[in-house]
Amino acid sequence: MKKTMIDQEFDVQNIQAVNLGVSLKGNAQRYFIPSDAGTKSALRSILSDTVNAFEGVATAWEVYDISEDYGSKRRIYSPRDNEYMTALSEIFDVGALPDLTNLNDHVSEIEFYFGEFTDNQGRKAVGIRKATQLKATLTARNRLVRLVNDTVILIEEDTLKLDPQYDVIVTDANIFILNPRNVELVAQITEHVAATATAKVQHIQDTVLFLDMTRIQATIARHPQMARHAASIAANPNLANFQQARIEEMAVRHGIVFKTLADGRLQCRVQDHARLLEILDARRYHLDLAGNGGDPYRATGRQKVSA
Repeated sequence: MKKTMIDQEFDVQNIQAVNLGVSLKGNAQRYFIPSDAGTKSALRSILSDTVNAFEGVATAWEVYDISEDYGSKRRIYSPRDNEYMTALSEIFDVGALPDLTNLNDHVSEIEFYFGEFTDNQGRKAVGIRKATQLKATLTARNRLVRLVNDTVILIEEDTLKLDPQYDVIVTDANIFILNPRNVELVAQITEHVAATATAKVQHIQDTVLFLDMTRIQATIARHPQMARHAASIAANPNLANFQQARIEEMAVRHGIVFKTLADGRLQCRVQDHARLLEILDARRYHLDLAGNGGDPYRATGRQKVSA
């Protein structure tokens, strides 16, 4: 992907309209918040700083991986129609919202806030941020001060703190993820993965005809990381081409024991469920650099590279 991927979908330098919105916990109701010119300017700056943060990451753009353990900053995006990004896509599509005029009564209920932007070509972008820092100053009422003419003056009103960057930017086509963990909370990805895990394992069972996944399927919804592996495996476009000999070879190297069922399918031991899913999700590998048999390894993080 090109370095200017976000710029191709939205002109950050030519923003014509800005709205500030919030989503409340519990009922998940969303509202616009009346805001002054200074606040709107700050929201623009946060959007620009978020784009700059993406551009400051040395890696190429890569598609969001449901089973990846993202550590260091990477440039991650997802098509907006990804099934796990439905909640974020809905925020983009909200359209007109009522104003929340009694904000003081609901500040503690804010789950996340968002800036809605329209550029000079009529294109929209939405920057979303988990509200943890936004509410951090609420408990500091009567403890915050401001400087006026060399004098320290107590701030008696409730104050909110805007963040330096958004967690994610949503455009019409894509979702650009700066802080994956916060994004997964806002998008409720863990819950969605658990709800669809049984169907994902069934898809693997129906596609990889030499493996029996029925015991994994029975318990998968109770194991969040295994469910993520199943979701990733089910989405693999090469799933139907998985080769039995290759998987059996990897299983031996990683201590997985199979038995052959009456229908000819291979079933692993219960204690091997996680390891088998990691193999199918390309999360396990084996290196023998010294010619002494080598060692098996497990990769919670991976990044595809060019040859």
